[in-house]
Amino acid sequence: MEINLYNAQQAHTELRNLWNRLKPLLMTGQQYKITLKQMTRSLPQNAMFHSIINQVAKQAQHMGATYDSEDWKRILIWQWAKDTNKEQGKLVPSLDGTGIVQLGLQSRNFTKDEASEFTDWLLAWCSTNGVEIDEQLD
Repeated sequence: MEINLYNAQQAHTELRNLWNRLKPLLMTGQQYKITLKQMTRSLPQNAMFHSIINQVAKQAQHMGATYDSEDWKRILIWQWAKDTNKEQGKLVPSLDGTGIVQLGLQSRNFTKDEASEFTDWLLAWCSTNGVEIDEQLD
């Protein structure tokens, strides 16, 4: 079971209903685990920052090279995490020892707040680095 909580009144109602369902089960000796986590990014947030990253990939270079959107996404998320003192993940040697693999922060796990913060950071990065963002966002 998953319950999305949006405001105090709705949360109070949902939690009261959950308690009414759980209490008799707990009294029979059954055990349950409840996990509470912040809501993840919305689909519009996801679409927006991916659109910005697509525009970065079309316009920007890094150290004289061009990269596709997926590569730029990894580069930009890493830098955003570093700039905002978030856990960046780590770089580890590949299994065969011939390269480096980046592990860590992924946008699919962003909270709504992180997605907003990342989008704001992206827009600022684009402004500072000469990437023009189409207001229509593709």
